[in-house]
Amino acid sequence: MILPAVALLAATALAEDYRPLFHFHPEQNWMNEPNGLIKIGSTWHLFYQHNPTANVWGNLNWGHATSSDLLHWTHQPLAITAENGIQAFTGTAYYDSENISGLGSPDSPPYLAYYTGYFPSNGTQDQRLAYSVDAGDTWTKFPGNPIISAAQEAPHDETGGLETRDPKVFFHEPSGKWIMILAHGGQDKLSFWSSTDALKWAWVSDLTSEDVSGLPSGITGWEVPDIFQLPIEGTGETTWVLIVTPAQGSPAGGNGVFALTGSFDGTSFQADPVDTSTLWLDHGRDFDGVLSWENVEASDGRRILAGIANSYGGHPPTNTWKGMLTFPRTLELHQIDSKRYFVQQPVTELSTVSSSLATIQNQTITPGETLLSSVRGTALDIQLSFSVTTDAVLSLAVRKAGTQQTVIRYNGSNKTLAVDRTATGNTEYDAAAGGVHSAPLVPDASGVVQIRVLVDTCSVEVFGGKGEVVISDLIFPDEASDGVALEVTGGSAMLRSVQVKEVSL
Repeated sequence: MILPAVALLAATALAEDYRPLFHFHPEQNWMNEPNGLIKIGSTWHLFYQHNPTANVWGNLNWGHATSSDLLHWTHQPLAITAENGIQAFTGTAYYDSENISGLGSPDSPPYLAYYTGYFPSNGTQDQRLAYSVDAGDTWTKFPGNPIISAAQEAPHDETGGLETRDPKVFFHEPSGKWIMILAHGGQDKLSFWSSTDALKWAWVSDLTSEDVSGLPSGITGWEVPDIFQLPIEGTGETTWVLIVTPAQGSPAGGNGVFALTGSFDGTSFQADPVDTSTLWLDHGRDFDGVLSWENVEASDGRRILAGIANSYGGHPPTNTWKGMLTFPRTLELHQIDSKRYFVQQPVTELSTVSSSLATIQNQTITPGETLLSSVRGTALDIQLSFSVTTDAVLSLAVRKAGTQQTVIRYNGSNKTLAVDRTATGNTEYDAAAGGVHSAPLVPDASGVVQIRVLVDTCSVEVFGGKGEVVISDLIFPDEASDGVALEVTGGSAMLRSVQVKEVSL
């Protein structure tokens, strides 16, 4: 999002640089995955991997931005800086409400930010802590860092402690202990650590790919763990959910995000057997490094996720910035019959900045017809509810002009939702930037298919059904490619409801 301080610049010199409207991205230079997502009072805090001096990976600090609504973001000074030859890699934040660490006071308990310290001189990685006693405005590095040294990690890491990172830290009420989960890079493993004071840590268990029954063998390079409890909608039960970003093995190839359910007793996580049809949180190319916001008040009750939309490193054709946050989405767990489905939807705050451009109600579309051709826009929220004959393919094209278009398709014969980037614009920047990403999507009990599409300058995020299927992809069309078209081939579709909204901040 562009703030007033740079609005004039964005409206002129950067109009061609693909800057999104309602997705967070850095003012300039490199951004990677989110870190330390936490809500403090009424303020949403976003930290993220950031190189403030160049538009490439390196010189990594914790960038910082704040928001009152998950839509309008204010850039803040760097929160945790690289200094003395130590960079600040990924981590998480948590509220030490009882001042167990002693780093605050009873009247001003501290917020704790755990991160991996990286030494580019020799590749060492250790675990470090920073804290805030002013509601997240400023962060002080713990003078006793590292809290877990590379030597302490070494017995639990086959590289001797050189590949241990991305601490997820939380307080586990039943055991009365602080828990840290660390990823071991290419070893397809997480290690669990515990502490009584949030400062001194001891290893307690490992979770490896062999411990997860039914996990496909090609899912490798585990990173960025997150863990929390979710209610199982409609059952009155809860379960633990463990999220991991692997470097390989996702449905679209490369990075992805999978989620496991299971139990956690304060020492070890016991994963439920994997159902590969519900394993992945996204079937697109551009949703990884995902974390959830902590400290969200119970009256809100949402588990809200965000990740980085960029699996192509420094390749995307943005010259002044690189990397953007996926739009914040809620995560729920629904049980239908005996099967559990992760369900995601964009946060409802989006509706406050959206206005109607076009609506269709109870209309049949047949081959040869084109609807929505009068609609123009590069920041859109499109919702469709329809049924199709078994021989029909319903296609929604966005960012369309001339030969360019990004097409969202639903195929009635094989009940598949797909995003087609073969004509989306610039795909030369990376061999994986084009192609078609798809996933099965079964109509509901009444034969109706629901699809929601968020379009924002250089991305599409497609939510199918209740949100049990999601496909997120970057796109880089020409600025003038702003058309929309809704068509059907092979059969007919009954459009129960179509709503096209323009997003405007």
